[in-house]
Amino acid sequence: MTSQVAFVGDVHGCLPALRGILRAIDERDVSHTVFLGDYINKGSDSYEVLAEVLPLAACGAATLLTGNHEQAMVSALDGRGLAPFLKMGGAAAIRSYIGGNVGPDVLTEFRASVPLSHLEALRSMPETFETEDVIAAHSSGAMNDSRYRVSAHVDVGPEPVISSHGAQIDTGCSSASGRLTALFWPSLLVVQVDNTGARV
Repeated sequence: MTSQVAFVGDVHGCLPALRGILRAIDERDVSHTVFLGDYINKGSDSYEVLAEVLPLAACGAATLLTGNHEQAMVSALDGRGLAPFLKMGGAAAIRSYIGGNVGPDVLTEFRASVPLSHLEALRSMPETFETEDVIAAHSSGAMNDSRYRVSAHVDVGPEPVISSHGAQIDTGCSSASGRLTALFWPSLLVVQVDNTGARV
C-alpha cells in the first residue's frame, strides 16, 4: 500500500473528536498529517487541542495550517480587537485557557494564560501545504492553480464535498450532530468521527 497524507478538517476545540480521528489515522499507512486550521473556539477544549497537536508538528509528523480563528486569537492577544474573536466563539477558548471564571479584565487574564509555546506556534503556522499534485489551505480562496485542492473553513454539513478537482472537509465538528473528517490523499478515502470521537 502506498503511504498517504491525511488532511483533517476544523477541530474547533473538540478534544474527543481529535483523539478519535488520530486513532483512525494511526490505523492507516500515513506518512504525514495536515491539519487545516481552526483548532480553537466553539468547543470547550481549545487549550487541550493545541496541546495535543503541537507535539505532532514539533516532531515532523504533522503540519498545522493557520485558520481564521487562530488569526483572530493572535489579533486579540496583540490588542487589535477582542470583540471579533468573541463573536466567532472565542469565549470558549478563553475559558479553556483561563480554566475557570473570567474576571473583569478578560484580555489581561487571557494573555497571562496562553503559554508562549502556543503563541509562537500560532504566529508561525503556514497558510498552505503543497506537494507536486495537491495544495491544501484553510480556505479555498487561498488556492488558485490546477493541483488537487483540499480546504475546510465552511461547514458543508455531515458529509465532505469531494470532486475530481478538490475537497472541502469542514463537517461541523463543534456542533451537536457535527463530525470531524480526515481525507486521505491520494486515495480520497474519508474517515469520520462524531464529537465524542466515535467512528461514524
